[in-house]
Amino acid sequence: MTGGFAVVDVGEVASAVVPYLSAAAGAYGAAVVQRVGDGASDATADAALGLGRRLARRLFGSSRSEQVRAAVVEVAERPGDEVLADLLRAQVRAALAEDPALAAEVAAMLTTATGRKFTVTVSGSQGIQVGDGNTQTNTFGMPR
Repeated sequence: MTGGFAVVDVGEVASAVVPYLSAAAGAYGAAVVQRVGDGASDATADAALGLGRRLARRLFGSSRSEQVRAAVVEVAERPGDEVLADLLRAQVRAALAEDPALAAEVAAMLTTATGRKFTVTVSGSQGIQVGDGNTQTNTFGMPR
């Protein structure tokens, strides 16, 4: 986006991600990291588990991959532990905060899969849309 930026509320998105990552961790236990990498299993997974796998794969490719992976494994090893869920949320939030494009992508994945909307703040922008069913044509600069 030229001349501006869009900010996704990373805390809100991180909180929305954790239940799906926890579902994948609960389903696969300590083998969650290996199982999440197996894309073929998405076809047989239920919707929540499939989304959890896709979100995990995307977050495992982030700059905080090691921290997110470790937190997911800990949640898998001790399901229901709220302290570990909070740790996972913090690691996801940190990954999203470091990479605004990742935050927007994860928010879009959640919105597409669940219909849930997220807070987006736009500043100094040219040509951004927020909402459903929009069409937009952008012309920047002087015509020649």
